[in-house]
Amino acid sequence: MSNRIFSEDEVQKLIKRAAELDAKRSVAGRGSGENGLTIEELKAVASESGLDPELIERAAFEMEKIAPDHEEKIRVHREEIVSEIWIDHTPDSEIMELLVTELNNIYGTTDDLNWWESLWGTHQGKAKVKRTRNTTEWDYKTETGMYSTRVLMQQRGDRFRIRVSKRQVMGMEWDGALISMILVIPIAVTIIPLAGAGSFAALGSGWFGIIAAILLSLGSYPVIRYFLKRSVEKHKSEVSNTARQLSEFIFQSISWKNHKNKAPGEIRPISEIEIPDEQEGPGSQTGKLRNNLRE
Repeated sequence: MSNRIFSEDEVQKLIKRAAELDAKRSVAGRGSGENGLTIEELKAVASESGLDPELIERAAFEMEKIAPDHEEKIRVHREEIVSEIWIDHTPDSEIMELLVTELNNIYGTTDDLNWWESLWGTHQGKAKVKRTRNTTEWDYKTETGMYSTRVLMQQRGDRFRIRVSKRQVMGMEWDGALISMILVIPIAVTIIPLAGAGSFAALGSGWFGIIAAILLSLGSYPVIRYFLKRSVEKHKSEVSNTARQLSEFIFQSISWKNHKNKAPGEIRPISEIEIPDEQEGPGSQTGKLRNNLRE
């Protein structure tokens, strides 16, 4: 196997499996009296396996803070696609403001409404934010007004709720047969007269073309249904990803704050590279290093 080249997916699987084997070996080495590993032991295993120990700490923090009975749930309820996550944490006001900024970045918009938009409540292409004591609601509409995304971030007791929902214009159902029929009608209206005229010119009777066009229009119905279902899956993925990104952003913010609040002795010093002031020759290694660092 010395000459085999592993793909990116295979490399990830190999590293994951090696970490699992290393963890099992560490547990076995401690004797059969205890099961599992502490966070410090897991970080040591990660370091030996070439992984960043801080990622292990972050993963453990996420596992602890997401309530096991409230993991992500996504569903399509007629006119609404919903994804919901519950977290055992209370974000402070600073993180709440950062979440709004993160949403604006994700959707490429802003919540800075002018006086006209604020007066009439129209905010196509922008987000409207409503804040109360325990709730922040972020409501975004696309430029065309075809879709609207609403994010509800709410504190309920000791748990924090992230609810992301998406709707279509006029409250149309996502998986309804009515939309498919509405899309079939323009196809039928377009091809039936053309097919009838062509059949009349070629065969002296337009009924052959009209009947063929009707059958073709009806045959397009399952095709339209297929692409509509693909579209629904795409919107479901968008809603789910938004909820996930927000929850991960909360964990990142908490980790950063915890790291920032550590005692000076707990923070690892940053290594510095000293670059001599002497003049080196054009081919010297030190000169090349300095040039690379300057670039």
